[in-house]
Amino acid sequence: MSVSPLALLREWPSRTDGSALHEFVLIGTDLDLPALERDVLPAAHEKGAAVTVLGAAAPGAEPAAVSRPDRTLALIERTTPHPLPELVLLVGDGHVTAAFGGGAPAAPRRPWTVVRGGPEGVPWAFDDLGAWLRGRAGTPSVPDAVARRLTEVAERLEDLLLTAPVDGPARSLHDLEGPLLSHLPRGPVDRLCLYAPLRGAVTATLRSLGERLAPTEVELMVPQDWPKEDTEETLRSLSEAGLEATSRSVPDGFPRHGGLLEWVGPEGRRALTLGSHLGALTRADGAALTALVPADAPPEPAPDGDDDLPTRITEELEASGWTCEVDSGVYRIHGSFTNPVPVAARVVELLDQEVAPVLVHAQGPKAWALLVWKRPMMLLASAPRGSAWRLYRVDPPATPASRLGGEGLSQVGLLRTSAPLHRAPHRDVGAFLDTLDTDHITLLEKVGFLDKPL
Repeated sequence: MSVSPLALLREWPSRTDGSALHEFVLIGTDLDLPALERDVLPAAHEKGAAVTVLGAAAPGAEPAAVSRPDRTLALIERTTPHPLPELVLLVGDGHVTAAFGGGAPAAPRRPWTVVRGGPEGVPWAFDDLGAWLRGRAGTPSVPDAVARRLTEVAERLEDLLLTAPVDGPARSLHDLEGPLLSHLPRGPVDRLCLYAPLRGAVTATLRSLGERLAPTEVELMVPQDWPKEDTEETLRSLSEAGLEATSRSVPDGFPRHGGLLEWVGPEGRRALTLGSHLGALTRADGAALTALVPADAPPEPAPDGDDDLPTRITEELEASGWTCEVDSGVYRIHGSFTNPVPVAARVVELLDQEVAPVLVHAQGPKAWALLVWKRPMMLLASAPRGSAWRLYRVDPPATPASRLGGEGLSQVGLLRTSAPLHRAPHRDVGAFLDTLDTDHITLLEKVGFLDKPL
């Protein structure tokens, strides 16, 4: 999924029924320290968490360490291009969330593999994660203060596992006892799927991957805006490694990133997130960590024109100075408007006869609104104006635009108001979202709300 450390912190109260957060751990080679200090660490401190950060010093810079009551931070020497994996770990009363991979940990929208545990069960994947934390704590380059914190967090994971261990398909993999590649299944597998660009993937690594999995088919997923020449060059690189591949565009909602690989074998489809460095597959230096999880297949490409708006809608949007793009079923409207609510309502009304349900995200320079319409129910979320969930019933002859087309937020037909946005909404809102097979966290992720500071 596409999340961020800040998003995981923001969703913690909803995912855990408000349970306390005790530990927040962030590990990664390339840390944006100003962004962390500005947004992420204050959010962790606000929840009462002890903060531990382990990164790598910039090339040519000296290692550094800070140990204070509210945080323990260290930048170790950069001995290789990628001395650390990407990990975000949140541990609380009976709950734990870990996010693996993703590239640069401070980037807001990168693919991470997220594994969760709670009172109903803590996956054994956290056992291997605890072992890796202990192994990293014993590395000479890690300062004593950070080593102690990592060991304490590993002990917390062990305590959680003792209370509610469960078997599950998710596994955490590390290279403390051999390269990651040795933990992957031996082929043949039906299909290997690689996401371009293949950053850091030398021919030898790709060849070793092919020999291990022995795929019958190989698929290269490329960004939709990739030049044809880049796709052809990558296909040639794969061919040189013994992997004859076909290419297809990355569907909406799937990562445009080179660190994700998937395969289809006897156990179904499995995914492995390695950030931007597939070269970690063949190393054995204790620096590699990732998660192996079940995965859904990307949807087949829609026929050309399926996402095209009817001409009458396109003309009205253009006449208003708005632009529209379709992303994972959400119609995203951008413009210079100051109040996005009537804009979203008007676009919902335009689309009402074309699609159902309708999800419209209107984003202006300083405010946004998300409107979900499934006749006769309408759900509005907006910020900073009216920062709450508002559930309406709109019966004919009323329409979404007649209810929300004015300057203020209408009270007519309003069934429920639930605030603030980042908290679990009222059960009536949750029940409506259940009819759409979604939830409030998924919607807030779609509009990027969880990545923004409160």
